[in-house]
This record gives sequence, C-alpha cells and structure tokens, in this order.
Amino acid sequence: MPLEGPRDSSIAIVGDGFGSAIVFATAVYLGFRPDQVTIYGTNDNPVNTYQQFAFNLGQTVLRSESESHFLPADWPTFAQLECWSRGSPSPMFRSIGRKYNPGVPDILAEVTVVARRLGWNDNRFPRHVGWLQREHRPSPHFLLFDEEANYIGRAKHVMLAMGHGPLSFPPLLAKAREDPPTGDRIVQAYEPKVYAPDGRYVVIGAGIASVNEWANALDVGAKVISLLRNPAPDEQDLNTPRCLFEARGIDVFQGLPFEQRIAFLGKILKGTTPKRRGWAARVQRGVAEGRFEQIIGEIDRLEPGPAGLRIHITSRHGPDPGWLDVTGVISGTGFVKSVLTVPLLRRLVEHYNVPVEEGRLKLRTNCGIPGLDMAVSRLCMMGIFANTVIPHGDTIAGLKYIGRRFAVDCARAERVRQRSFFARLGMQLSLAGESARAMKTVRRMEQLA
Repeated sequence: MPLEGPRDSSIAIVGDGFGSAIVFATAVYLGFRPDQVTIYGTNDNPVNTYQQFAFNLGQTVLRSESESHFLPADWPTFAQLECWSRGSPSPMFRSIGRKYNPGVPDILAEVTVVARRLGWNDNRFPRHVGWLQREHRPSPHFLLFDEEANYIGRAKHVMLAMGHGPLSFPPLLAKAREDPPTGDRIVQAYEPKVYAPDGRYVVIGAGIASVNEWANALDVGAKVISLLRNPAPDEQDLNTPRCLFEARGIDVFQGLPFEQRIAFLGKILKGTTPKRRGWAARVQRGVAEGRFEQIIGEIDRLEPGPAGLRIHITSRHGPDPGWLDVTGVISGTGFVKSVLTVPLLRRLVEHYNVPVEEGRLKLRTNCGIPGLDMAVSRLCMMGIFANTVIPHGDTIAGLKYIGRRFAVDCARAERVRQRSFFARLGMQLSLAGESARAMKTVRRMEQLA
C-alpha cells in the first residue's frame, strides 16, 4: 500500500516511472533503507506510463540493447538474463553483434519484480508535486507541496524524474485537433488509435514511432502514405550515435559550450531510425501491393473530406503533391522538449531564476539545477529534459547513467554505511533470479534486426 501521509526523507523522487525505479533500486542497493526514499506520483507501478505508450505504438522490442535494464548493478545484462531464462545462447550472440533488442514484456517483467521486491509502492506518496521550496535552516533541504499547495513532505535531496513533456504536433495539426469535424481524425503516434482495413493514412515523420505506425497500418490492410520533410532521413541504430552512450563520448559532449550542444542535439535527435528486417519486409510487401508510398513535403491546408480529411501538401523538393483524400493523419513527432510546458519546472524557472535557453535548462554537468543544487542537498534532473548534458538521457541507459550517479552523490553526502559486498551480491542475484523466472512466463518477442 502507498503512504498515507507526508514524511521526511533523505531522497525524494518526483515522478513514478522508469527513472524512479532506477533511483530507488540504486539507493537501496547502496545502503539507504527503503523508508529513507519517497516516490511522489499516482501510478501504483513504475511501468504504467511506458506500458500505455508501448501499447499505443504497437511496440514489441526496445531500440536499446541488453545494458538497458533495471537491476541495481550492471550484471547480468538483459541478453544474459534471457539466456538464463529461456535456455538459449542466441541472445548473447546477438548482443555481441549489437543486434539484440530486449522484448517489451521482458522489460516490464523485470522492472515489476525489482519494484515489488524492494518496496517501491510501499514508499510512494500518491500525489503529484506542484512546488519545491528550497530551505537552508537548520540544514539545506526541500519542502514539497502538491498541486493544491498542500504540504506533502520534506527531503534532503530531490530527483526530478518527470518523464516526457506534452505530445508534440505541427502547428496546423494542433489547431485542427481543436475543430470537431477534423479533430478525431488526427492522432499522435503515442495516443490510442484503431486503423480501418480499407483506410488510407498519412504518417508524418520517419522516426521509430512513425515506422512502427507504418507497420501497424499495413498489418491490418490499410494504405499508408509516409510524409517526409526531407528526401533522405538518416538511419541510426540508436536514438543518438553509439559513442554518446559511452562515458568518454559523454565527456566530450559536455565539454562543448551549451549553444553548441543544443545545435548538435538538433542534428542527432531529428527522427532517425534503425534498420530492421521485419519493418523492411512489411514495407516492401506494402509497396508491391500498392499500399505504401512516400511523399516529400508538408501539410499546409486541411479540411473535412469524403474519406474523412482532405489535406494539401507542398514540397520544397519538387512539384507540390497537391490535395489528397485520406482517412486520418498520424503524427510521429514525439514530445515537446521545452521545460516551460511542465508547470513545476516553469514555476522553478520563474521563482528561482533558473537559466533557460531555447526552452532547455542550462543544467550543471552533474544534471543539477543551477542555483538550487548543492553537494550537501542535491536537486537533479533526469530524462528528456537532461539531454543537454546526457544526450541519451531519455533512454533507459541514460536514466541509469544519471540516476546512479545521483544516488552515489546522495550516499556520499549522507555518509550512508554501504552494504557489504556479499549483501549487494545477494540482492543482485536474488533480483536477477526472480526476474529470469518472471521472463519465462511472458511471450518471447521476435527480434527485428
């Protein structure tokens, strides 16, 4: 059961998703008691938000590889866990060749085991945090209030693990969604949707979300028009170049001035896709059946039409495609990255004059919030809003990188007595063993590489 009232904590985690599970597990592994860490959020399981997005997208495997797991220590990796669980060496060989992708059911099984075994929900206060107040006496700490300004706790250190911002739409589509005759025909890739077998759909973008939607629509027999802004979208195995997943690459990235980091992110985070044989086969079959085509351009006009919508497309790379009758439009444009769209972050920026440029917080290299983060009382950011410091911050691997370092900083500041080597080894092996048993009970997903 979650907590019934406010309490004092060594660590407060604002958010109840994957990031919260990683910080909580790492803190307990290092030596914090579970009741020294409080999670703030209304979900009773850290998988809820991701699970809904994955279901809406029809996602079956992760884009990341076997290091992206939720055990408090790095070993065993997901490939090793699957070998152990299913008695097959195939995942290890695929991982060596960087072609292993954990299945979504396996990911959800593991994080559920870790959260349940360590008492994640027992240490959750079921409220959203609406305000943080820095206090310096008798020692530095934070007061936490909910969205109705009710006091909900006090903590020495705070991690902002708030997930993604609002869903992003091109301005024309955002306006059309507010108009009843057209609003129901325009959805985001991460929203619930149902494709009609005889429908004709425009999917905007060529990122992994858009490619998933190509496959989903083609699988039910619908026609797909892939609408691209540029003629040649980049192919990239992960959501950032692989070197930026390594400590050395991150150090080089952090050494750039903030403006150069923003410009660099604009180039690498623009909807790249990995090559996957499963997707390629579906598209090739769709082309052969006359159910898949690509158009270069952008929608500049939209109105109700006989099939549902009429859209007008202009192109900077040749003749305008003109008017098309379609059943609906799916926007694979991801999430808004501006911190000013998140009420808590906007309030912190306005009240404490936190530096922001182009909607991005100018975080310290340890992902601390400038002016509020202290070595003895940390205020840290993780996830997509931290990718100006950790470029893959919104991936599981990036959450691990930030969350683990934060937990270590907190343990150092609190002089936590570290668990013995054998206690940590026992915890890790116990969690790994139960995760492997849980993975046996879920369906194995086909590898797409």
